[in-house]
Amino acid sequence: MSNRILLVDDDEKLRSLVKEYLTGYGYEVMALADGFSVMNTIDQVSPDLVILDIMLPGKDGFEVLREIRTAHTLPVIMLTAKGEDADRIVGLEMGADDYLPKPFNPRELLARMKAVIRRVPQQERVSETTRAESRGLKRRLSAILSADAKGYSRLMADDEMSTIRTLGACRDLMGAQVQRHGGRVVDSPGDNLLAEFGSVVTAVQCAMEIQRDLKAHNDPMPEDRRMEFRIGINLGDVVLEDQRIYGDGVNIAARIEALADAGGVCISGTVFDQVEDKLALNYEFMGEKNVKNIRRPVRVYRVVMGPV
Repeated sequence: MSNRILLVDDDEKLRSLVKEYLTGYGYEVMALADGFSVMNTIDQVSPDLVILDIMLPGKDGFEVLREIRTAHTLPVIMLTAKGEDADRIVGLEMGADDYLPKPFNPRELLARMKAVIRRVPQQERVSETTRAESRGLKRRLSAILSADAKGYSRLMADDEMSTIRTLGACRDLMGAQVQRHGGRVVDSPGDNLLAEFGSVVTAVQCAMEIQRDLKAHNDPMPEDRRMEFRIGINLGDVVLEDQRIYGDGVNIAARIEALADAGGVCISGTVFDQVEDKLALNYEFMGEKNVKNIRRPVRVYRVVMGPV
């Protein structure tokens, strides 16, 4: 789950358009008009993805890409006004992760960004953990809450601006509950939210309050405009770097979230073992689930949602 984007393009109008569009989806966009300060900016802000134009003044995108690849593995999407196959091939051979010719639909750029970002953590997970350990980064046991909106793409297709406003309101509700329960929002790209808690009990309590608040927010809306979230919670080991968290503990929370109903909460077996006798809630065992990129099956429980 990533949300910091570095956009490098000399077209001021395009920079403004892309920045406004991606900001509406919860991304933080830093924009540069040329390639001379790209490496310094990457070192300072640690973006999750670079969108890089080929035709830059003074130093072209291929040269910038070459510099990036000497020091970083972060994903890069190349942009160009040229549609030549040779440009695409050269860019990909030099280490670009994707290529998008101009003019382009911002929705296509967003879709390509999400696809690239999804791929990179899966490919880099083991080596990233190894690099983290070699850099002496901290590990800790945390309760991780992962949430996403079900049917978000349909909502966006039906009414983009209304959906963005609704998402902002829902994100504010969730963030307020996370803070109220002593947690912190780690990341919130697009329709996703990732939060960390020191207590698994408060993480589950927070999830229940979030779903109650979201239901109250959704009830006055027409059914086809309601934004319902699924929530998954896991207790596991995480690697901490620059206030972000990585590792299987986070990945399991995201996989469990996908098993939840809209408006519901699912928890892992490690969470259930801690909260079973501490909270006045009922749980339904869903079995041991094989989830993507996790070697062993994960025990999953559904929290029975009571009356609001």
